[in-house]
Amino acid sequence: MPLLSGLGDALSASPILAGLARSSFAVDVLAMPRAEAEYAHALPIVREVVRLPLLERPVQALSPLLGLRRRRYDVCVLPWPHTRWQYAFVSRLVGAKSLYMHDYGGMSKLIASTAPGRLVALRGGHRIMENVRLAQAMELDLGDTHAYVVPDAWRRERIAGTLGVHPGSMTYKGNEAKRWPYERFIELARVQAGRGRSVRFFLGPNETDEALRAGEDLRGVERITIIRESLADAARSLSECEAFVGNDAGFTHLASGLGVKTLALFGMTSEVRGIPVGSGVAFRPSACPACHDEGMHGFDCVLRLDYRCIVKDVELNAVIRQVDQLFEARAIEQHLSLEGPFKLYGKIRS
Repeated sequence: MPLLSGLGDALSASPILAGLARSSFAVDVLAMPRAEAEYAHALPIVREVVRLPLLERPVQALSPLLGLRRRRYDVCVLPWPHTRWQYAFVSRLVGAKSLYMHDYGGMSKLIASTAPGRLVALRGGHRIMENVRLAQAMELDLGDTHAYVVPDAWRRERIAGTLGVHPGSMTYKGNEAKRWPYERFIELARVQAGRGRSVRFFLGPNETDEALRAGEDLRGVERITIIRESLADAARSLSECEAFVGNDAGFTHLASGLGVKTLALFGMTSEVRGIPVGSGVAFRPSACPACHDEGMHGFDCVLRLDYRCIVKDVELNAVIRQVDQLFEARAIEQHLSLEGPFKLYGKIRS
């Protein structure tokens, strides 16, 4: 099972992972980013994780892929959102008896048509629902929930009054364009600490510049702890938080999956498509429509407004009010969109 495009995307494959576990499959995972590999390693259903250097040394990825062919897998499943044809090619090289993936059209569809299996139509709605439909096509037992699958070993008891903050995201394909400005996160942390809350300021491997600055920016501020740890250790610290604020990024989705009351800040990406599943609240006050195309190779401000939707329209005082509401709320109730319009390869689809 390829999980090649980020931690948040790996979590959205949860219906398939849960269904495979209930159906007693043994699962090998192909991973690219380190976070995905750490996540997959921690799941009981996963037998082995194979790292593919597709970004750094793509030619060297051929050897492990061809080695996997000798295992004669029954099924290879490519979850949403692996929209590029290269992902279909990687999945086909595994050589499984059948291939299940979404119908992206073009070269991806042509590659998939060379193998037995099934192409599943995209119907929009929340991203996790695309993988629910893929799991249904495989006739997997989905149980009663479509929640994120999170390792039990990553969970700890909550500590009331603790706020987690993460100013980053992955940087691949320009994902940093989704980020609320780092300086606002610093201000938010200072305000919350001033109100007597304990703040955990998380910094991951993609926030090297921020890590160089945060120690000085938060120097002398009581009740703020900077956390730079492995994903598993950071997840355990995260699970102790009562509330969390972050960008539309994998760590934010992990917070919601851990049951932390989570505020996700959205700009160019769709809050309908990507609200963190579980205890997540999406905040996107901009009147500028979400413009990210899920089939494109990068992130671009379509109207050339310098990413106003996240940089200016998400105001600090509004986020502070949202955080206060999170702490006041006993629970977060969600109603995920089942299907609807979305943008792919320059076209609005539904």
